[in-house]
Amino acid sequence: MNYLKTFIATAAALCCAGSTAALSDPPAFPGAVGFGANATGGRGGTIYHVTNLNDSGPGSFRDAVSEGPRIIVFDVSGYIPLTTIVTAHSNLTIAGQSAPGAGIGVQNAEVSFSHASNIICRGMRFREGTNDPIHGKSAVNIYATTNVILDHCSFEFGKWDTIDAVHAVDFTVQNSIIADPIGQQFGAHVETGPGTFYRDLWVNAHNRQPLAKNDTQFINNVVYNYNAGYTAGRTHGPHSHDIINNYFIAGPSTGKISNCFFQMGPNQSVYASGNLLSGSKSGHLDGSPLTPNNVTLVTSPWSPSTASIPVVDAATAFATDVANDGAMPRDEVDAQVISQVSSLGLSGAIIKSQADDGLGNDGYGILPPSTREVSPNSDGIPNDWKKAHGIDVNDPDAASKQYGNTGYTVIETYLNSLLP
Repeated sequence: MNYLKTFIATAAALCCAGSTAALSDPPAFPGAVGFGANATGGRGGTIYHVTNLNDSGPGSFRDAVSEGPRIIVFDVSGYIPLTTIVTAHSNLTIAGQSAPGAGIGVQNAEVSFSHASNIICRGMRFREGTNDPIHGKSAVNIYATTNVILDHCSFEFGKWDTIDAVHAVDFTVQNSIIADPIGQQFGAHVETGPGTFYRDLWVNAHNRQPLAKNDTQFINNVVYNYNAGYTAGRTHGPHSHDIINNYFIAGPSTGKISNCFFQMGPNQSVYASGNLLSGSKSGHLDGSPLTPNNVTLVTSPWSPSTASIPVVDAATAFATDVANDGAMPRDEVDAQVISQVSSLGLSGAIIKSQADDGLGNDGYGILPPSTREVSPNSDGIPNDWKKAHGIDVNDPDAASKQYGNTGYTVIETYLNSLLP
């Protein structure tokens, strides 16, 4: 389903027709689902340009996220080598998809949204790795956050957890790659919730894919080459789980194939439908129906919002996730992960260091740097796009104005058009 084509065509017609009515409270972007879908990010705030790959200072990513509300665009591609943890403010839209060339990523340290609220983050690569000297950090930390949505991101080489979502409330991770954790080799640690994982690829992890100590929607995901997959951690807390049309695929590191569901107990209330397990490690997608054992199975989803989330069958979800997940364009790290998943059990490994993946740049892979020249008054939107969508190229305030009756600003509409 291409949400953007339909949305922009309708909005453009309304814009050209001169409509001024606005939708109230649109989702974070067309296609946003789940408990984080109502985040507004930096809507209505200033547009901040990241113009360099420096760790700090004017034009840096660290400076960009230091206050809000802001919509952050990137005029540079490549890795940002962090020297210390980056702490982000509330009310931010981080538009990694706006970067030129090969795209944008951060390496060597955690990016923390801890205690922040109202975050939209898309098209970013978060890669902590062994270059982070601090113990107990993760690739991304959304500890004690509210209203966060992470979309089309790539999370790799987390040392503690890839995603730390302890005490996070109302969050979504969708269309993303969560792979190759090191250290503890864990995917995501979630407590409190509620939270949504939708159309994500979970690859080469020992455990916690996710650790769901919360009420969870887990829909159209792929879990590949696991030691242990979807986990409740034998928590005494009663939680509810909507686990729908996911594909679990054993790989070279998978020992006990039945550990696709792990440490689940009768105090966990589970609605499970359409899940498949391919355990042959044969290079073929030969899934058979899968239902978790030793849980309390229920006959309908716990969350009323689950019915509103677009769902495809597990085989289609596999094809869709492999084709579309992660930050685009895919770099060497994600390309290798996708190749492993596509081998259907023949390749992949749970690693101890990013250097174990055999790629250059100490295993982080090469993310070629580039810049684009931007005029001092640039609002981040190419004039060609403005002309094609009926926007006055001479209006200095065009980016912040409403786009038709959509509820989105012009800059948001442009940024949303850069991702499927």
